[in-house]
Amino acid sequence: MKAGDLPIVFLSLDEPWADSYFADLRRNFPKALRVQGVLGLDACHKAAAKAAGTRWFVTVDCDTLVQPEFAEVEIPEEFLTDTCRIEWSSRNGVNGLSYGNGSVKCWPARLVERMRTHEAAPSGQRSIDHDIGKARAQGATGQRILLPGMYSTTHPAQTPFHAFRCGFREGARLASGGDVLRVGKGFSERLPSWHRQRVTVWGSLGRHAPNGIWVLYGARLGVLMAQLGDWDVTLINDYRWFGALWEDMVAPRFAGVSAVCPMTGFRWDVGRVEDEARGLARRLQEELAFTVPEVEADASRFIVGHIYENRSPSMMDIVGVLFDKGRDLKRDPARAEEHFEIGVAYNLASSHNNLARMHHLERSAVPDTAKALYHYERAVELEDRFAPWHLANFLSEREPGRDPSQIAMLKDLSRARGFDPDAAGQQPA
Repeated sequence: MKAGDLPIVFLSLDEPWADSYFADLRRNFPKALRVQGVLGLDACHKAAAKAAGTRWFVTVDCDTLVQPEFAEVEIPEEFLTDTCRIEWSSRNGVNGLSYGNGSVKCWPARLVERMRTHEAAPSGQRSIDHDIGKARAQGATGQRILLPGMYSTTHPAQTPFHAFRCGFREGARLASGGDVLRVGKGFSERLPSWHRQRVTVWGSLGRHAPNGIWVLYGARLGVLMAQLGDWDVTLINDYRWFGALWEDMVAPRFAGVSAVCPMTGFRWDVGRVEDEARGLARRLQEELAFTVPEVEADASRFIVGHIYENRSPSMMDIVGVLFDKGRDLKRDPARAEEHFEIGVAYNLASSHNNLARMHHLERSAVPDTAKALYHYERAVELEDRFAPWHLANFLSEREPGRDPSQIAMLKDLSRARGFDPDAAGQQPA
C-alpha cells in the first residue's frame, strides 16, 4: 500500500499559520482532512480517526510541510497491523534534528480508539507521550515503527509563544525520559543517550532562526522545571496551562520594543530573553552538572545546515526485537538480524547483546557460537546491563570448566548495572 492511498488528517489547535499550511497540504493531497481546535493530544487523535473512518490513516501536525513525494512511499505489508504505529522522521527547521517530534505518522484506528494517553491516561499513570508501548485502558498496546526516508519539515517557531511552548514541552519531556525523575546532578547520566543528545541540541541550536531564542529559552526552562521544580511534568499536556503561563508570567516579563511578531503583534525585549536564556544555561551547569553549549547565530546556522537525517539505531534495535520475538510482527529471524546489525554498526550495546542472544539461543538462521561470544563481550564493554548475566550463562554452558568466580563476577556486574533475574519481578531480556 502507498501512503497516498490513506486518508491524511491535518491537526491544528491555535496556530495562526495553520490555514496556509493546510492549504499547502491540500495542494499536494487534495483529499486531506482537518481536525481543528480539539483540546488534548489523545482527544484530537481520536477525532482524526473518526474523521478518517478507515482502518489506517496518516496524521500531519499543523507546523509540518509534507513533500508531494510522500504519496508514493510504499508501506511494508507486515507493519500494517492494528498495533503498529508507523512514522517517518520530520526535519526540524530550527535545530535540524530528525526524529519523532513533528513526524508524519500512520496510525491503526483500532489502536487510537483504545489508547488512553496524555490527558486521558488512567488515574495514577503518568503520560507525557503517546506511550503506545505500554498497557493502557482496555488492553491497548502498540509498537512504534520508524521507517527510513524523510518527507517533511516541521517549523514550530513561527511566533514567540509557539516557539517557547514547543521548546519547553520537548525539554521537559526529554529530561523526564526513561527512569529520570528529579535526581539533580545525576540526571544526565541516567538519561537515555538519545534523549541526552536531543535535549542538548534543543537547548543550544537555533539562534539563527526567527524566534529561535524562544525555543532555547523554553527548552532550558523545561529541563530545569522538570528536574528541580515542585511541578507536575504532565502539565505539558495542558495547553490551557501553557496559555496562562505565557500570558501571566512569560510575556509580561519580556515585554519590550526591540522586536515584534508579525503574526500576533507581540513585542518583546530581545536582549532580556537572551540574557535570561544564558542564565538558565548557567543554572543547568551549576545545579544539574548539565552543559548546554552557547552556539551563536552564525555557528548555529552552519551546524544545522550540516545535520542530516539518520536512522536511529535504538529504533532499529527495537524493530529487531519485534521480528526476533514475534511481538506485533510475524517472527522473521533474518529481518531481526538485519536490524540488529544496523545497531551494531553504530556500536549500540543492546544490539550487540540481542545479536549475541540470537546466536546463543540458536534463533539465528545460522547460529555461530564465536559470534555469540564476540557480541556478548562487546555488549559488556559497552555497559549493557543484561549482557554480563547472559555471557555468564553462555560460558557456563559452553565451558563447564570455567572458573566459577569469573561467572560470579559477571553476574555481580549485571546486578550492579540494575539487572538481576533472580530478583522478584525481573525478567530476562
